[in-house]
Amino acid sequence: MAPKVCVPADFGKHHIGAPSHGNLTFTLQEGVKIKANSIILSLNSPVIEELTTNLHQTSLEAEDFSKEAVDCFIEASYTGEVEALSRENFREVNKMSAVFKVNWLVARCKEYFVSCLSDINNGSSYSDVVFVVEEAIYVMSALKSKEFYNLVVKKIISLDYLAKDAFISDYLSDLSASTYKQIDFCIEIVAAEVHILVELLTNHLEQEDGACFNQSSRYLFKNLDIGICYENSPEIYKKLLKVLEDLDDIEKDDYILVLEKLEKATAHSKCVTLGATKPGTSTSTQCDMYDLKTFTLASFSQYLVPARLDDVIEMLAATGVVDNLYQLIDGVWLRLCQCRKDVVNGSVIQKIVGIKRIKGWKPINYDYLDKLLVPQNATSCLNFKYLLKSSDSLVIKNTAISWGSTNQLYGGDFVEDIYKSDKDFLFKINNPALSGVRFILSITSMKNEDPDSFSIKWTIFSKTNAAYPTDLQLHFALERWNGFSWTLFPISWSGKPTCDQTKRHWAWGYIYSKSYPDRLIKLMKEKDRLLLSESKAYICHEYRYRFVAFVV
Repeated sequence: MAPKVCVPADFGKHHIGAPSHGNLTFTLQEGVKIKANSIILSLNSPVIEELTTNLHQTSLEAEDFSKEAVDCFIEASYTGEVEALSRENFREVNKMSAVFKVNWLVARCKEYFVSCLSDINNGSSYSDVVFVVEEAIYVMSALKSKEFYNLVVKKIISLDYLAKDAFISDYLSDLSASTYKQIDFCIEIVAAEVHILVELLTNHLEQEDGACFNQSSRYLFKNLDIGICYENSPEIYKKLLKVLEDLDDIEKDDYILVLEKLEKATAHSKCVTLGATKPGTSTSTQCDMYDLKTFTLASFSQYLVPARLDDVIEMLAATGVVDNLYQLIDGVWLRLCQCRKDVVNGSVIQKIVGIKRIKGWKPINYDYLDKLLVPQNATSCLNFKYLLKSSDSLVIKNTAISWGSTNQLYGGDFVEDIYKSDKDFLFKINNPALSGVRFILSITSMKNEDPDSFSIKWTIFSKTNAAYPTDLQLHFALERWNGFSWTLFPISWSGKPTCDQTKRHWAWGYIYSKSYPDRLIKLMKEKDRLLLSESKAYICHEYRYRFVAFVV
């Protein structure tokens, strides 16, 4: 028995096109026909052998392939070489070799591709890079193989920042026309340098001049980890946030998407576990440190601009700094205190209910609303408070659980302790799940007239074997006792020293006095004294103050 022919083998290039040998016809587009020898092709391809020998076919449909690709495939089968393989026909020849299972030709196509890929470096032209990228994406999509794709991703990731940035800028220059697979590839190669794509998306949205997301920009935004950009490139993140705020006629689904992405991006509470030993004992203590949410009144000024209260609520919900219902209510409350003409009705409450549902927030404590101060002649604040307290979706009616307070300080002493010296307040939360846990509110006073040196942190303090929720969130407010009742003042939008043009002052929410019912009390340092309402040194020493904390 004659030995079986091993391929690749040279059957003679001169036999290509010989009429006496051409017993198998490839039918291409527009009726183009190319003849070849079925035996030679069968020796190379088990698929063609099955079609011709067992199924007795004398013609094959090849309308998906160009004449150049079929000629290259036949020549390779006849000669055992791939001299005609080029970038122009690579995709189709590689596909034909896979479809007809010509294994040696599949390997040669891979060698050609790897050779092209190895030539890629930081100075490569866009056309060289885009060739390997597009072929890798095509093979993954059409042939269901990620081998080329993984090789290309690894190669592009190894390039420097400028090379990647330049390629992506060109590759996604027309973002609206970019495919999901192209976007996915770019997301994969940027790795931690997400700001490259965030900046590209921001520029695209700016060029759209306020238009909402299109299919591609929505897909890119949905799949970007903008939290990395928030941490590593805050200025680029802020620019994206500003552009998102300016989008016109944003659809409900896109609105929900923006809320979810911004919420996820800013879920970055700092948590540090410290091991400490009390003097004279061997008991190990665990402390988890969290930054208290602190904002200046200046950060709230943008919410005083819109004419409609609905727009303000949507802006508050979309910003990355509002991450619970307490903060949203504080923001709306602050707006109502400033803009007395706002109309509060049932539709406002329903909007807040919808936002709470979308964000997955928990309701707020009834006691928080019940004690919330209503300024004189502020009908909108009164209506808002009444409607909130009547909403079963927004309020927990059981006031006996999940909040706690610090020790009380008299008026002047409170100011001295908070602003002029470091202070720790020990308190507990009235909640069965937290019965073995104590909390510390640590105040760091301002040093050397530097507002940034002022900070407030809260600490969980418990024995190592005590269980407590690791994701616990607290919302703080300031309470004042006037001799017969406690009144609550929100502080989430004004918890740090803030500067105006002439002096530094502290503004702890809306703290009103009998003499100045419509004015925000300003506590500031002037000539080594703490003053109230700029030049008036009025602080009621009969008032008592304390911080209160509610479990979010």
